[in-house]
Amino acid sequence: MFLQQKPIPGYWYSNFSGQLIQVRAIVYLAGERKRIVLEDISGKREFVDIESWHGMDLVLHSPVVEQSEDEVARDT
Repeated sequence: MFLQQKPIPGYWYSNFSGQLIQVRAIVYLAGERKRIVLEDISGKREFVDIESWHGMDLVLHSPVVEQSEDEVARDT
């Protein structure tokens, strides 16, 4: 059974073999998602259609959350 993750630009995902990929952009046509621009950790970019994205069986990794200086000061 495939996990269907929503593509979110800037977020990292891993596939069944552990390869990390990042959604760089989503291409819309007539208001619908048509293509997704992916980039692996080596910088190689790939375009996939939305149907292929849903068949990739990806797991969402936690996005990097930038903290403000005030939040960092509270954490220390």
